[in-house]
Amino acid sequence: MDEYAAFHAKDASYGSTGHKTLPWILPHLKALKATSLIDYGCGKGMLGPLVGRRLGIAEIGRYDPAVPAFSARPKRRFDVLINVDVLEHIPEEDLDPVLTDMAAVAEHALLVIDTAPARTLLLDGRNAHVTLHGADWWEARLKPHFPTIRPMKIKRRARVAFKTFDDEVSPAEARMIRLRESAIVWGKKLKRLVLTGKI
Repeated sequence: MDEYAAFHAKDASYGSTGHKTLPWILPHLKALKATSLIDYGCGKGMLGPLVGRRLGIAEIGRYDPAVPAFSARPKRRFDVLINVDVLEHIPEEDLDPVLTDMAAVAEHALLVIDTAPARTLLLDGRNAHVTLHGADWWEARLKPHFPTIRPMKIKRRARVAFKTFDDEVSPAEARMIRLRESAIVWGKKLKRLVLTGKI
């Protein structure tokens, strides 16, 4: 945990890329009509409030034991938990207590898990993504903690996604949300490239 705290302290962008999943997670979260949400493993803490603003969710909780500002887990229960690019950082032998805690903190969950090696190495030389498996392995590992878990579509490369609920907006509305959110993501990327002189 100390190593991840150091990553967060040293690199302003570490733990802040969850917004790239918005085109794929918002259509599902919008249909759920949640009134409260917790971003469990929130990194810099930007994704939860961003989802809240997009969907009108006023009650947002953030928890990340590696980030001092968010290291105290909220004691209340939320309508939905989001967890993006976190579980692959947890060693297999430590997963069950974390999954048990996640299931206890919210009625529903939406999880996005990276399935490829990270660019970051731990001090002992291991890849920061210490638990790399495919969709079938993850679904089997999640099922005891989230009995209604099922795969959901996500287009981000080398990722799998799951949710515990059926709700989904219409295909037309989902397409509109994805187009809007993708345009925002690409607009930010283009702006960053211009500001850094890369284009």
